[in-house]
Amino acid sequence: MVSPNPIAFSVGSLEIRWYGILIALALLVGIVISYFIAKYRGEKQDEIINFAPFAVIFGVIGARLLHVVVNWSYYSGHLSYIFAFRKGGLAIQGVMLGGILALVVFCKIRKLDFWKWADIMSPALLLGQAIGRWGNYFNQEAFGLPTSLPWGIYIDPINRPPSYSNAEFFHPTFLYESIANLVLFALLLLILRLYNKRPDKFPNGLVFATYLGVYAIYRSIIEYYRIDSSFVLGIKVVYILNGITVIAVLIIINYLVKKFREKKIREEIEKLEE
Repeated sequence: MVSPNPIAFSVGSLEIRWYGILIALALLVGIVISYFIAKYRGEKQDEIINFAPFAVIFGVIGARLLHVVVNWSYYSGHLSYIFAFRKGGLAIQGVMLGGILALVVFCKIRKLDFWKWADIMSPALLLGQAIGRWGNYFNQEAFGLPTSLPWGIYIDPINRPPSYSNAEFFHPTFLYESIANLVLFALLLLILRLYNKRPDKFPNGLVFATYLGVYAIYRSIIEYYRIDSSFVLGIKVVYILNGITVIAVLIIINYLVKKFREKKIREEIEKLEE
């Protein structure tokens, strides 16, 4: 069987990997999509360009930091590898956390409505995740349990976990997540369309909350098939993070709906007083 080459091309001694190309493409597509969504919602598109450096810096730091923290048992003995990005090791939840923190900081500096801009950014981030997941294909990572299904992916012996060294084909869990991300991306666009048609009926932030909540649910389902998961006290870290996310989403939705209803009541009272 022929496996994908993780190196796209070389420039002298510098190797350009498909993973890096796909991540760069994901960032570019994310910026473009956010730009057009901001325009669609009547916001200043230039803010997307201003935010891009914040997103990249915070996203990369968050992704690496979470990966290192979760795998501290390894990195505590290999401190020099903490900043060795070329060796791999980026947690997608870290990208999300870093991106959210970046948006909080950016909106505070620019005096923007965080919830409105979180709604604008969410579909773009999700589409970027769908594209970036294909980097796992070229690196032969983020795959799942052995399978005999026709869409199982062949994994080189060198990339197989020792306990599955006799298996050849595995669940392409990176593909499952990529497809799920595309479906959720389409759903978020539909919700945004509904927003624009009835802006007085829904509070800002629900698109963002939908993104976090739905992603956490199907990522947990996909994680069941993953065999490269990190554990804490015998529990997969992703399950812990996603459980916290779902609880946070319920709190956020309750806060947004309550705040929105109070605003509508105040507006009705003001109309009656005029």
